[in-house]
Amino acid sequence: MPSDIDRPGDRPGLDQALRGRRRARRVLDLLEGWAMVGVMASALSADRQRELIGRLRQSPLQRTPDRPVSSPDAVSDALADFAAGRDMVVLVGWHVDEEPALLLSFRALIRALPHLRTVYPDGFVLLDQPLGAALLVDVDADDPARVLIDRLTLTAPGRQD
Repeated sequence: MPSDIDRPGDRPGLDQALRGRRRARRVLDLLEGWAMVGVMASALSADRQRELIGRLRQSPLQRTPDRPVSSPDAVSDALADFAAGRDMVVLVGWHVDEEPALLLSFRALIRALPHLRTVYPDGFVLLDQPLGAALLVDVDADDPARVLIDRLTLTAPGRQD
């Protein structure tokens, strides 16, 4: 069976295959880094990550113009509020096309809070299971002390709302 990069003229397939390879190279370093701080995580499969990215892209972000600027404590509170009552969450770096998505326990996420800014300096996306909502944590490139948080309800697969 031909791979995505074997089809002539299939630029999107080539781009997708190259992104997948970059994610695969990064996943081992990322998992090792988390293990060093006592957090066990597992990488999502390429198919599951494609589904995740598709769901993020087709879900409209309804941002209010006066969304709050968050302090580090507010980020911790927002993560705890979002993930409360969930056993597992998905965490992916802000650049979702390039970063591997990881599945980890809510408890591990809470233990990892002091390390999130080191691992994900630009921010990250936290998703619940089974991908019904996302918390977008965006670190302002011009002012890294400024962190913006948005919540997103994910569109069901195949739906265009």
